[in-house]
Amino acid sequence: MQIKGQAVWLIMPGRWEEMGKWSHGTMATNKEPTSGGMMPGKDRPGKDRPGPDLSRSLRYVVIYLCLAVAMLLSGLQHFVLTLPSASGKQLQYTDGIVVMTGGQQRLDDGLQLLTDGIAGKMLISGVGDGVSRAVLVQQLDLDEREINALFCCVELDFVAKDTRGNARVARRWAIDNNMRSLRLVTANYHMPRALLVFANEMPEFNLYQYPVYPDDLRIDGWWHDRAMLRLLIREYAKYLAETVRI
Repeated sequence: MQIKGQAVWLIMPGRWEEMGKWSHGTMATNKEPTSGGMMPGKDRPGKDRPGPDLSRSLRYVVIYLCLAVAMLLSGLQHFVLTLPSASGKQLQYTDGIVVMTGGQQRLDDGLQLLTDGIAGKMLISGVGDGVSRAVLVQQLDLDEREINALFCCVELDFVAKDTRGNARVARRWAIDNNMRSLRLVTANYHMPRALLVFANEMPEFNLYQYPVYPDDLRIDGWWHDRAMLRLLIREYAKYLAETVRI
């Protein structure tokens, strides 16, 4: 018994040391994550599937995008359906007429308003280089009365390059001629933005509109015509940009 006890005593310290190594080594190792740092039976966060917060954020992004697209489409439809049209009512007299270039029909209608006595003077804004009154007489096939009005009461602007430029030139022209009211002549799809720009540039003036309905503008089924669709989308985008800018 003593020998056994001594043997046990002699062995136990070694065993105790081994047990210590085993308990601090093997068991500690078993407690560490396995298979690349993961506990057995556990999922890998961020690897196998996104967390709940990420999934919720993605859903919100998709919902907001859908709502934004729906609002833009409905806004475009409202913009097209509410484009101004010529009124059959008697037009009020204004001090001047501002025709923004972009089509012969605008010039024809502007000169017709001038010769009908709707205004005393007219400005054609945004005229291209090389254009003169003589050239306009030939291109527009004017009668004698319109020719007289063109040479006596119409001024040409060669400076303006866009709608905001039209408004700035028109303001200076109106101030120089002691005017207080203007009638804008431009295409009906351009009129909403033109009124917005002119009202911002000359808030002290009374502005009236005379929308020109281009012959090639077909509102019925406009979404089937690619060229018309591009034109209206582009003008609607410019109109939205102008509202944000103001």
